[in-house]
Amino acid sequence: MQREPHEEALPSGRLMTVVGIALIAVGIGAVALPLTVPSSPGGRVGAGNAVGLVGTLVLTTVLGIGVVRMRLHVRIDDVLEVRVTPFWYRRRIPLDRIASATPMEMTALNSGGWGIRLIPSGTAILLDNGPGVHVTVDGKRALRFRCSDPDTVVAALEARGASVR
Repeated sequence: MQREPHEEALPSGRLMTVVGIALIAVGIGAVALPLTVPSSPGGRVGAGNAVGLVGTLVLTTVLGIGVVRMRLHVRIDDVLEVRVTPFWYRRRIPLDRIASATPMEMTALNSGGWGIRLIPSGTAILLDNGPGVHVTVDGKRALRFRCSDPDTVVAALEARGASVR
């Protein structure tokens, strides 16, 4: 009998939304300031400067929109897959490599900050404070990620044969 995979997608939290909007505002400010303050004797912005200004605006706007639209996707079928979109982070862990999985409360303090973080024991993915899961892989490296219902994630891992305790 084929089991339906467990899936969930968690949007970025308020903090990430504020960070994304701030990135867009910084980009607009980086373009607006040189346009209002003349830097050359004629008061004009040169072609090279204009290209740099447009590049700054485009880069900060794209990054800002990416941070605002960031989502954490968790899928459990024959592997545990954790993805962060629209960025290209993806981690796939075969269930037989999972040594343990336990619910935990995730904060910026115990996760090394917000975002995708390399911590001494492995990797932490935190888009907002709240409940999460701590997965130990091969008995040494860890993956911590935020989810809406960690008990359901742990139960889904256990139901598919992963060692969770």
